[in-house]
Amino acid sequence: MFREIRGIEDETILSAIHRLPAFYFQGGWADEIRVDFFGLPAGGEEALRITRESGLCRIGFREKIHLFRALGILRENGGKLQMNHTEKMYIPRIGVMIDASRNSVPNPGFLRDVLDRMALMGLNCLILYMEDVYELEGEPRFGYMRGGYTREQLRQLDDYAHQYGISIVASIQVLGHLEKVLRFPEYASLQDSPSCLLAGEEKTYELIGKMLQTIGRCLRSRMVIVGMDETHGLGEGRYRQKNGVRRPLDIFLEHLRRVHALAWESGLEIALYSDMLFSYSSPRHVYLDPDEAPDPEICAGIPEDAGLIYWDYYSRDPGLLDGMMKRHRDTGRAIYAGPLLSVSSFCVNYPFTFRTAEPALKAVKKYRIPMAYGCLWHDDGAECCDWLGLPGMQYYAESAYREDSVGHEVLDARFAACTGLCAGWFADTAFLDAVPCSNPENRWPPNPSKYLLWQDPLEGLYDADLRGLGLDAHYGKTARLLEADLEKAGEEGWFLLVPLLLAKSLQLKAALGERLHQHYKDRDREALGKDAEQMRELLDRVKALRTAHRQQWMQTCSPFGWSRLDLRYGGLTARLETAVYRLGQYLDGSLSELPELEAPRYEKDRSGQFLGKGIWKVYEGCATLSDG
Repeated sequence: MFREIRGIEDETILSAIHRLPAFYFQGGWADEIRVDFFGLPAGGEEALRITRESGLCRIGFREKIHLFRALGILRENGGKLQMNHTEKMYIPRIGVMIDASRNSVPNPGFLRDVLDRMALMGLNCLILYMEDVYELEGEPRFGYMRGGYTREQLRQLDDYAHQYGISIVASIQVLGHLEKVLRFPEYASLQDSPSCLLAGEEKTYELIGKMLQTIGRCLRSRMVIVGMDETHGLGEGRYRQKNGVRRPLDIFLEHLRRVHALAWESGLEIALYSDMLFSYSSPRHVYLDPDEAPDPEICAGIPEDAGLIYWDYYSRDPGLLDGMMKRHRDTGRAIYAGPLLSVSSFCVNYPFTFRTAEPALKAVKKYRIPMAYGCLWHDDGAECCDWLGLPGMQYYAESAYREDSVGHEVLDARFAACTGLCAGWFADTAFLDAVPCSNPENRWPPNPSKYLLWQDPLEGLYDADLRGLGLDAHYGKTARLLEADLEKAGEEGWFLLVPLLLAKSLQLKAALGERLHQHYKDRDREALGKDAEQMRELLDRVKALRTAHRQQWMQTCSPFGWSRLDLRYGGLTARLETAVYRLGQYLDGSLSELPELEAPRYEKDRSGQFLGKGIWKVYEGCATLSDG
């Protein structure tokens, strides 16, 4: 702890400083430092100023979050007796979005740990994506069996974040992406389609009114993201039966006005994703159409105080990103939602993340977009731990406080100061998907770590994609890297165990299907016997992976949602046992053939010598048991 702290009268700030994670004061570097805090002009350009002469350090800050970022910078330079450092903020609102709706719901304790690190980074907003995982009074089946947050939990999280100067912003849905709610009979009358609310129905707006009132009462932020994205087929279901044929654009804008009015009644401002509006205005009916001028009719229908969110997680063309950012700025109050590519994976694919985020954030600063955030989306199971997103959070933070691009040396040093961890450990987990056969020009990154694990050991849906790629060697190398990282990290490397055990499993499984199919085709019984032995070893590794993954999940998430992964792991272990059993029957002569291995293999995620056509919900392609 610091020898003395002066200039802070707000007890909540002092409390937040004293509760910083143990790594922050480790080594006693701060014991002889007296810190004098002072405020900087509210309307000035300077966000923070640090001067140090021996044991005296003076820290100026414009906003509360700048105070905590300054503390992170002070720790990074703890060994310097003299220091003079100032920073501006080029993106006023900068943060991260955590997906709490795709199978996993991060528990409040885990989110507090994330907030501690966000504060030292200087991130000032945490967006929680909550489709139905928050308590609504009088709606017991809203979020039923999904592990959502109570109203009191949201209030307590908001209080905790507020002490750092971080806003918690709710991202909810008020039109599409509500299949988890609409599946229940209580909400059947609100269905336009299985995932989309029935616009124009008064009961729909009663429900939305409850959503907005709850958010307004639980969180300080007056901004709420209302989604309304990917509502393809709007008005073509029960809406058409009730109201006849209408333009989807008219239905969308009318619904938007109703939602805006309800938000206004609760004292809230809304932001919505722009994809449907931009698709409606494009002559080609596509979202990413940067050369098309804003449609005056659409612009007139967007409330003046509504934020318009440009979401784009994969585009890397600077011209396209620049054009889309300008178009959003010209259309209304623009916000950028960018990548932290964890979707449908066990890891965050950092090489692809940085290739997209760097030119996008450059355009954000060029057009003075006031808010940007990185998105940790999940899909089809939420196998990726959100803790793996920490280096990406640091990248967004550094981009907000620097006019130019962020170098990796700068990023790594800042990350160590703000988390006590090594960014290289996280980069090594990305090798689970950053395979050497990734096509760098492909729009979508491959996610072999997921489909390699879950694909059937006998039926091998992706076997043809992996032919000749040598991914078993790649995963062996990855396992050795992660093993060395975990040894260095000790207990602080808890998040490395699942990636390590996954790499060890894939070291066996990546090429096993290809070999099995070839050995069967060659009728090489000796080789098939060795394959069966590898199946038994793989079974043991998968069981160890499941145990570690379950422990990690229960440490970081609500227990709800793990049931789906139990079914997947259980299905995989059962299929491995069956594969050993079937091979045994074939080898002892009980069976004359194995139809599963007679079937030809076809490519699905392969383009020449590269992987990565874009695989999202992969489990339902491997098995029928999926509700991810």
